[in-house]
Amino acid sequence: MFKRILMMVDNSPVMENVFEYVTTLLPDAYYLLVSIINLGAFEGYYTKVVYDEMLNLSQQSMKILSEILVKKDIRFESHIEVGDPVIDSLSFAKKNEAELFVLETHAGVAANKIKLGGTTASLIMRSHIPILLLGEELFPTKNPVILHPTTGSKYSEDATYLVGELLKSMNGSLKTLILGENKDEVKRRTQEILKSLGVESEFILSEGPEVASIISHAKDADLIVGSRGSPRPSYKLRFFSRQFALDPVVRLTVAFLPKPLLLVCD
Repeated sequence: MFKRILMMVDNSPVMENVFEYVTTLLPDAYYLLVSIINLGAFEGYYTKVVYDEMLNLSQQSMKILSEILVKKDIRFESHIEVGDPVIDSLSFAKKNEAELFVLETHAGVAANKIKLGGTTASLIMRSHIPILLLGEELFPTKNPVILHPTTGSKYSEDATYLVGELLKSMNGSLKTLILGENKDEVKRRTQEILKSLGVESEFILSEGPEVASIISHAKDADLIVGSRGSPRPSYKLRFFSRQFALDPVVRLTVAFLPKPLLLVCD
């Protein structure tokens, strides 16, 4: 499925869980481990002191994570860069032909965690490759139950095709959550796509607010696969202002992040 995966490395205590989850789900990929030192406001008089400390932390993280991958016989390479986490990671992904971004985020349902960080939001809005967002509660499995929310838009259909390809490469199962209006028509079209891919699914017609429905049904899933793209007219303005590139439903789903979320980015 994904042959080259870019994993953003930080000093979070959950990074080991992130690596265990992703490499269990996608063990045959080649991993690009990237840690970007962002000096930001520290540039200037304290640059060397701050850089040395950040470099030391990055090297420690890379060493621990590299040992995990070696033990699992996972192919990888590691890089420590200095620059802007968004601009430079996107550039690195393009230059190295990465097919998937992996980001760890501290989003969660606790009141003090309902927050979408600026770096994560910017990467979601700017990425042209799928992006996998992982929270703190991760349960590695080779046979995931996938929840696929879809509105039937052309963007959602791209996610449907990706779901089909994922299921071909693993022994998982699929639950398709039909959102928006014209649910019967959306269900019919989604069934056609999945049938053409040789994939079966349980279909669920959503009731009530979309985000609440996604969060509710995610309880019985291991992974959510959806689309960044939105059928809302405002999404057409994303080329004029990046703020329109993150649909409210996507933003809230990421903020609560009930389960790992894989977004297809157009």
